Amino acid sequence: MIDDTFQHGAHPRWVRFCIGHADIENEPGRIRFVVDGAEEGQLSDAELDDHRTVPRHKLAWTPPLRMIVRARFSHRAGELLGTAGFGFWNDPFDWVGNVETPPNALWFFYASPQSDMAFARGVRGHGWKAALLNGGRADKLTMALGNLVFRLPGMSRLVFDLAQARIRAHEKVLDDVSLTGWHTYRLDWLPREAIFFVDDAEVFRAPDPPRVPLGFVAWVDNNATTMGPGRHFDFRRIAVPQRQWMELTRVRIEPLANF
Repeated sequence: MIDDTFQHGAHPRWVRFCIGHADIENEPGRIRFVVDGAEEGQLSDAELDDHRTVPRHKLAWTPPLRMIVRARFSHRAGELLGTAGFGFWNDPFDWVGNVETPPNALWFFYASPQSDMAFARGVRGHGWKAALLNGGRADKLTMALGNLVFRLPGMSRLVFDLAQARIRAHEKVLDDVSLTGWHTYRLDWLPREAIFFVDDAEVFRAPDPPRVPLGFVAWVDNNATTMGPGRHFDFRRIAVPQRQWMELTRVRIEPLANF
C-alpha cells in the first residue's frame, strides 16, 4: 500500500523523470508536472513512476487493488497539448521505439486533438478517457518479427490491424469531466473487470483487464500519435509554446480483499 499526499515532496518509491522542456515542481501537499516551451521533434516529458527500476515481470501492482488520485490540469480538453494522465502500464517500448512486449494498461488517459489513437472501435481517438488495454503476453521472437515487419514500406497498417485482433481494448471518452477542476479519480482493478470512478460516481466498467504486473505512472508530455484500425501509424513530438501542467495532491494505491 502507498498513500502519498506530497507533504514533503514525492514518496521515495517514485522515480522522477524529466526530459526536454519539462519539470516537476513541489509545494507542500502538491506536485506539479510541467511542460513549457516544448519544441517540435524533441521529447519533453515530466513523469513520476515506479516501473523504471525493475524488470517487467517484477512490477509492483496486480489485482485486486484500488487507485485513488486527486488531480486537475491547467487547460481544458482540446487546449492541453500532447498526452497526460495517470494509472498503470507495462511500458512496452525500448529507448529506440521498438515494442518489446504487448501493451497492457489501465488508466485515465488524455490525448490532444493532434492525436488519433482509437484502440476501441467506435471511440474517438483523442480526449480525456477511461481506458483499458489487455495485450497479454508474447515471446521475444514474435515481438522482434513484428518490429521488423512494421518497418517495411506499407506494412504498418497491417501490423496494427493484426495487433488489434489480439489486443482487448475498452475505452470511454469522459467529455463531462472538466480537466481544470479538482476531481477524485478512482480505479478498481479486479480480476475480471476494471471499474472507473470520478468523484465517487461510476463512469465506466470494462471487462477482461490485464493479468500481468503493471507499474504506476503519472505524466505530461508533448507526444502526438496516430494509430488504430485502418490508420497509418504516425508518431511525433509537437510544439507546446504555452506553460501547461497537471497537479496531483494524492496518490493512494491499496490492495482489495474478498475478490
